[in-house]
Amino acid sequence: MTRNYKIVIWHGIVALSAWQMWSYSGSVSFDSVLGLSFNLAAVTIFVFLVAIIALGYALFQQRRWILTVTAIVGVIFLLYLGFSWLNLLAIAGFLLFNFYAVSNTRSNMSGRIRLNTRLALTSSLYPVIIGFFLVFSFAAFQSQLLKDIEKSERLPSQARTFIQQIAEQFVGSKIDSDPRQKQAILNQIAGETYHQINTFLKPYFKYVPPLLAFALFLILIGLSWIFVWLATLAGMIIFWLLKKASVISIEKRQVEAEVLVV
Repeated sequence: MTRNYKIVIWHGIVALSAWQMWSYSGSVSFDSVLGLSFNLAAVTIFVFLVAIIALGYALFQQRRWILTVTAIVGVIFLLYLGFSWLNLLAIAGFLLFNFYAVSNTRSNMSGRIRLNTRLALTSSLYPVIIGFFLVFSFAAFQSQLLKDIEKSERLPSQARTFIQQIAEQFVGSKIDSDPRQKQAILNQIAGETYHQINTFLKPYFKYVPPLLAFALFLILIGLSWIFVWLATLAGMIIFWLLKKASVISIEKRQVEAEVLVV
């Protein structure tokens, strides 16, 4: 199997995985009672996609493949969300993060006595994942998900549950009555507080989409180490399978090294 053929297959897998990932975007929904929910399959295909992209960068290393990968991901992104300058800005951000990913990969794969594939994968996975998170945030800003939150003009029911827990901690011990009546009083306190907060925030719910999109980006960055760990594991398994199938191999060659002389 020639190198060019392997590159074509890699691009094909990236395209299919990206298409499948965006097809799961409809599984993310907002329910004023249940809150936020998503399909676990979307997370699985996302981990596989970023692992394949990072592994391809480690194997082929040329910067030109950044353009093709960004084009594939960007076109599929535009097909699902439509053409707009905002979406193009998201794709441009994804491109810059992928340039950084390839630079990290090249620095970790060249000039080494012994290749460290895991380090190369990890160093490129983080910027690739952050690039996707940026795209997700732009998509969330335009999604029905945040529009539903804006239209509901109230906080999710989880906020009411949190308020009730606070009331139990600070007021519960001061209520001298039987358990059933005590629970009824706490429910009333939580309900009235929840209503007052929603009434106060009602004029500001129109700012929900940009604020929650940015909050989503920050939350995803905080969780990025989980995706990096999972994608590194997936990438190492794929690398091992490719090596066992003799699709790739590691050879020893003599190379010249630069030495700093003072």
